[in-house]
Amino acid sequence: MRQRLCDYAILLTIGAILTLPNLGATSLWDVDEGVNAQAAREMYENETWIIPTFNYQLRTAKPVMLYWLQRVSYSLFGMNEWAARWPSVLAAWLTVLGVYELARRMFDRATGLLAGIVLASACEFCLLAHAATPDATLLLFTVLTYCLFWMGHENGSRRWWIPTAAACGLAMLTKGPVGVALPGLVVLLYFAWNRELGRLWDRRLVVAVLVFVLVAGPWYTLVAVETRGEWVRVFFGRENLQRFSTPMENHSGPFFYHAVALLILFTPWSVFLPAALWYGAQGSRSATGWPADTTTYARPYRFLVVWFVAYLVFFSMAATKLPNYMLPAYPAIAILTARFLIVWQRGTLAAPQWLMPAAMGGLVLTAVAVAVGLLIAGGAWPVLPPAARVFPGLERWAFLGLIPLATAGVMLWAWRSNHRQRFLQAATVGAIAFTASVAAFPPVVIDGYKAAKELVETSGVADPARDIRLAHHDWFQPSIVFYAGRQVTELPSAEAVATFLAIPTPGYLFVPERTWRQLESQVNVPTQIVAQDYDFYKNCQVLVVSNGVAFGPAIAATPR
Repeated sequence: MRQRLCDYAILLTIGAILTLPNLGATSLWDVDEGVNAQAAREMYENETWIIPTFNYQLRTAKPVMLYWLQRVSYSLFGMNEWAARWPSVLAAWLTVLGVYELARRMFDRATGLLAGIVLASACEFCLLAHAATPDATLLLFTVLTYCLFWMGHENGSRRWWIPTAAACGLAMLTKGPVGVALPGLVVLLYFAWNRELGRLWDRRLVVAVLVFVLVAGPWYTLVAVETRGEWVRVFFGRENLQRFSTPMENHSGPFFYHAVALLILFTPWSVFLPAALWYGAQGSRSATGWPADTTTYARPYRFLVVWFVAYLVFFSMAATKLPNYMLPAYPAIAILTARFLIVWQRGTLAAPQWLMPAAMGGLVLTAVAVAVGLLIAGGAWPVLPPAARVFPGLERWAFLGLIPLATAGVMLWAWRSNHRQRFLQAATVGAIAFTASVAAFPPVVIDGYKAAKELVETSGVADPARDIRLAHHDWFQPSIVFYAGRQVTELPSAEAVATFLAIPTPGYLFVPERTWRQLESQVNVPTQIVAQDYDFYKNCQVLVVSNGVAFGPAIAATPR
């Protein structure tokens, strides 16, 4: 128990290093963070736990779990970005501990500890741990599902049914059917591989279904009743079936989209990923597990391989593709990567001589890509077209590429000296330093090129004492609603804009500058520009135009 608590302390310390620096320093990232943070705020202010809304209209895109957690966080820490993101940070920490426990149960303590570190320091996992989105929460309940299944099914036991069903119910409340369908598919394929499908025919199945319904069913029933079936109809029809069969919101890609994304977003550990998957597949086909390693057996490898492949194939077949869809497969590849490195370090795995030099070469390429990418994105290396988005200031962080470069150098020295433990220590320290730095500092530079929060603060539209109206035309970011704390009405046409500004009650219009220059001749009341800022999402200057008294000095006046 003392060793386990020590490992927990190590993993939580690493988790804090990777997630807490600058957690609340950036404004909400649109679209997802803005929508989720505001939906939770509206539930908090409306004192409801049932009906999710955004911009004071029904929100059907996601179930309710994240909003519940954010609502609790708001009550503890206030209405701010840090509080909106804290549930994801906490879920990420608990997920790392869950992966440690699962890998420890499957293999040993060393594999568990390294698996937790690999997962925590993988770039996409770390970035989503900073995000006010349901991804980290879904991952927590997915890992909980697989942990409870693995611990309950060992040695022919059938104790896994009820706790696994309860965990799936929590996942269902977090992101819908994917929280139960894919774990069910993984368990089915795992038992089929082991020729144990008979273990699925059990009277406990009835109880498990009942438990699942008792966990997830009450909220789905209440939201269906309260919205007269509208929420359920749109969520299951549009947000699940249609999203799988039809590319939505321009999020499409080829079949190999997620395979390529994994190699990029599992950085810096992706340099070991092909080898880890290969040897994991080899272990799953052998009664003794790893080649030349007789201390384990095939079952863990089969389960991890099925876990990874099921998610990869399922989301590769889906028409709508986003990088975060594959996050629930990260624990499986983190454990496989950790196991590969541990058995290699112990000398029980005879890897080809070229394998580790190839991995170090991958780190060098990563270093070059990071440095060059930041120089280009910061505008210091002018190779992009004139109209391309650049973020002056990012080039100052190009030195972050030195971290993987230095890591590769230390690893090379350790490899030549045959110090495998030092090789692995260098890889681990380098991964933590690199991912923590990338997650904490460049986003602060990019944040300076987001318009929503600055426009709201400059225009003064967040003042609750003012009787004002807000609207948008041809430009909108969801975080505007969060920062303003008011409904922002969409104006679909020039006539609607003119009517909005003609009403005597002070009105504030968010509109791109180029669009306003086309519209202002059709507005027949005095107006003034009370705020303006550049928005990198739409790559345009955005104005706040008002027909009322400016909160501060007007930036420009356009009398009519």
